[in-house]
Amino acid sequence: TISGIVLNWESAYGTGYHIDVSDNGTAWTPLYSTTTGKGGIEKLPVTGKGRYVRLTGTARSSGYGYSLWEFQVYGTVDTSTATPPMLSGPTKAPATLNQFQLSAPADKAMVTNTRRPALSWAAVAGAAHYEVWLNISRTDYDFTASGNLLDLYTKVAEPTGTSYTPSWDITDRWTYKWYVVAVSGSGTRTTSNIRTFSVYLPDVEQVADGVNIINGARDLNKDGSIEPYEDWRLSVDTRVSDLLGRMTLEEKAYQMFYNVQQYPMSGWHFGPAQPADLNNVLLSTAATRLGIPPVSAGDTTAGYQTTYPLQSTLSAGKDYPLDYKLGNMQRQEELEVGARGTLSPLAEVGTKVLYPRIQEGGGENADVAAAQLRALVAGLQGGPELNPGSVLATVKHWPGEGAGGEAGIVYDGVTIKYHMIPFKAAMEAGAVNIMPGYAGSSYLDPGGPGAGDSAKILTYLRQNLGYTGLITTDWLPSGSWINAANAGSDVMGGADPGAVGFTMASFESGVPLARINDAVTRILKLKFELGVFDHPYGDPVNGPYRFHQPSYTQLANQASRESNTLLKNDGVLPVKLNAGDSIAVAGDRATDGASCCIWSSYFHPDYGSLDQLDALKARATQAGVNVYQGTGPTPKLAVVYVGEPSYTHATAWPDTQPYLPADQVALIQGYKNQGIPVVVVLTLPRPIVIADWQNLADAIVVTYRGGEEVGPATASLLFGDYTPHGTLPWQLPRSLDQILKPGGGDNLADANEAWDLPYDLGATDAERADIRAKIDAGQTVPPTYGNPLYQYGSGLTHW
Repeated sequence: TISGIVLNWESAYGTGYHIDVSDNGTAWTPLYSTTTGKGGIEKLPVTGKGRYVRLTGTARSSGYGYSLWEFQVYGTVDTSTATPPMLSGPTKAPATLNQFQLSAPADKAMVTNTRRPALSWAAVAGAAHYEVWLNISRTDYDFTASGNLLDLYTKVAEPTGTSYTPSWDITDRWTYKWYVVAVSGSGTRTTSNIRTFSVYLPDVEQVADGVNIINGARDLNKDGSIEPYEDWRLSVDTRVSDLLGRMTLEEKAYQMFYNVQQYPMSGWHFGPAQPADLNNVLLSTAATRLGIPPVSAGDTTAGYQTTYPLQSTLSAGKDYPLDYKLGNMQRQEELEVGARGTLSPLAEVGTKVLYPRIQEGGGENADVAAAQLRALVAGLQGGPELNPGSVLATVKHWPGEGAGGEAGIVYDGVTIKYHMIPFKAAMEAGAVNIMPGYAGSSYLDPGGPGAGDSAKILTYLRQNLGYTGLITTDWLPSGSWINAANAGSDVMGGADPGAVGFTMASFESGVPLARINDAVTRILKLKFELGVFDHPYGDPVNGPYRFHQPSYTQLANQASRESNTLLKNDGVLPVKLNAGDSIAVAGDRATDGASCCIWSSYFHPDYGSLDQLDALKARATQAGVNVYQGTGPTPKLAVVYVGEPSYTHATAWPDTQPYLPADQVALIQGYKNQGIPVVVVLTLPRPIVIADWQNLADAIVVTYRGGEEVGPATASLLFGDYTPHGTLPWQLPRSLDQILKPGGGDNLADANEAWDLPYDLGATDAERADIRAKIDAGQTVPPTYGNPLYQYGSGLTHW
């Protein structure tokens, strides 16, 4: 419903124009018309209803065209046609089934002609009414609970008859499951069998890419007719089988590789790219013989254009519904421009302190990591399975590099159980792409290669975990690609078919046809499920204007707030200064916005993101408090921003020196020596020793890698705008010798912690044996072991 329109003209405005509305983009109804437009900002008090609004110029004010700064439409959005009734929470089906039969749709039917398929079932004698249960997509799953999200049903209706037509438009998905319960007047419940159906009515894209639309489908091979693989009305399996039968060996092999920018037959694009550049790549693939589209995936591990906290940081907040919203936010931003994948999230449990990528994993608690994985995967997919509205999540690094790092995984037959927990959770959420890491496993493949080209490690994934989805290697050297494919990897991550010393002919001859067919079948199935054959493009022109929306910024800010951890407070927080008082700020992290983030999830000053110093200045100004960098007139408080700058594979500091450098400690000491209360804001991507300076600080706030809103979120915490919430996602060591032998290196022989056990810093042999026993028995391991300086879960949650 439209309640008003505002036109903000540039100097070239329209003196004559009309505005129309439409429900379908074809039939238009006049809403407003004028021949006396004045330019500038015109507020039009119009009302009406429609899905589409257009402006048509009829007379120009000058010799130029029509130029608008903004076209604003006000009103409300009717969501009733998209919102299913939810008469229950997400619920598992009853144990007793098959007491009467469903009638229609047929089991495994593919519905392609309506979003409201009629459901019907056999009558049950004595039934007073029926309950219709359907596994709709929801945002409020219990992400801490085990079990497949697809097996959670919602009661959507209670008809008295034996049929029901949905009151809302069912979205495209491949596995809708439903059953009916007959309820008698006395309350006796009788349950039907369970059936499945799919719904697919794509918005078939019409773009000037050389592909014509014939009978409502894209003629991808441009032969003037619609083959089975081009017909979206057919099942995914039918389309895959038909397309695979049309492909040459070379076309198949290219689907297993990246660098579609240079090789349009390749199956994958390494992003993120500028929207126009990505669109040009997508257009180039439409010109290939079969018109097979690629999937673009990049290292956007914590957001596409709005960067949220890293997973270890989110584990400090433990707000899984929020994690879902963050994944969903990333999905929406990617869909705007046709990016359909991400090389995240990580299903790693951080049990080795010196592992640099502990910052990317889900913390030390496997159950927390698992809940987070369920939420992020479901959010990225937009539901409990991959569907045409999804972004493809790539769960990594199999088989759990948190237990040793990229040089090798050290768990055994007992502790592997702990590190499998988040991988199983990701699969329960519908994940269909898993990336093996560089590390080998001394347990799964003793003396063998890294996971991506280890047949034993990949076989464990398929046979022991029952995984049937895609396997995409990490960035292996070209000499490993043939071995990786033969070991069972389906996609060569980042692989450039033009790499020096590599030929596609050698790959085709070195990998059996059956193995290539197996891999390409999975690739094509995934692409058809994503709907990219029928809708391959985004909107490179207008899509970027929908990046980094205020609502997205608010989500990132909330995530930072909930994760920020008040580790210590001797009464200096919240800030209690008077107007006119001063705060001194020091430390490299104060102006290091990039330290919030890693990989291709960036700090965005172009969108107005503030670093710690600017955010503190902005918040202090509201209280009339002055902020000075370094020195200032008689500061009443010092805020020192310390910690490790951004890094990826290797730590910024030597990994065997997990403690603040001397110059950072000296900053804290300097203010303490002046008698100025000191608040330390610690950027903490990994556990470090803080015992040497913690007593110098009057308060310690841990921000981890807090995303691009960490500055405003932290400033708000310092001034008491909210109560602290976050707790440590790992133990913090009491001293370096809880991690390493004196002078030791990053190797197992020098380790004083068990790389595969949680909560064992300073633990006794008996405690470690007890941890192992609980893992072996499938019991929750409580964070009560060892003798760390700060235990897992530490953090003040009050002022």
